Amino acid sequence: MHNPVNPNILSNCNRYAMFMPLVLMIAALVSGCISYCDAKKCIADDLNDAVMALANENRELWTRQDTISALRHIHLTTHQPLIYQASDVNFRNPLLKDEAYIAIALVDSKLASSKIHGNKITSDSIIIVPENSVEGQAIQVRGFTDCSMASVFASSDPTLPGILFSLSILSMMSIFVFRRRLQALPDAQRVPSLDGIKLTPMQRQLTGMLLESPDMKVDKATLCTTLWGNKDNADESLYTLIRRTKAALADANIEIICNRGDSYQLRINH
Repeated sequence: MHNPVNPNILSNCNRYAMFMPLVLMIAALVSGCISYCDAKKCIADDLNDAVMALANENRELWTRQDTISALRHIHLTTHQPLIYQASDVNFRNPLLKDEAYIAIALVDSKLASSKIHGNKITSDSIIIVPENSVEGQAIQVRGFTDCSMASVFASSDPTLPGILFSLSILSMMSIFVFRRRLQALPDAQRVPSLDGIKLTPMQRQLTGMLLESPDMKVDKATLCTTLWGNKDNADESLYTLIRRTKAALADANIEIICNRGDSYQLRINH
């Protein structure tokens, strides 16, 4: 025999369950942002390591006087540093070979440090000072990349955000299926809510005890003890309460039945 479904309990479960997909969706969004920031930092660290290695490898070449003169001429002509694609630089992330660039510029008391404009991921600036530096001349080397947001997301770890997003979708589907099955239950397994029925607090407590018990049945001793404790005339008070509660529940097609004087049970009349 199936126990009747208590709508109050199901309503509360359904209400709180609705928060689960939202919480999981927010968690997926937060973890995705964290993963994106981690991937962006990894790209910057990769640029830093590559630029440092490149600067150490080409230190003598870039500090030669003819190189300094060429860099000064480029700046005076274009007001931009020398920029070339870093396709021959070793990166941990192979995608950076096609997206990363190296900027080399001369900085001294007359030439300010060049700025890299736009929303780019950049490395730290590496400053190389020639041995015979004049007027504080130095070579500034810096790497940057035009990686789009999509490419950064593609290089991030999608495991945790994907799991959380999948769980949010599954929880939404589970709630939908739960509602459909609840609606498909036969009327014999449904118990109407007490909302809209005028009951006193004592009558509502009595009816609630019956609704929430197996088979909607509670013995008289339990009712008396729960409602009045060790009151002497609890049986008489229970009889009066049952009689008045019956009248209040009549309009809702709910009936209280006395089982051989030792228990009371609710019956739903359809």
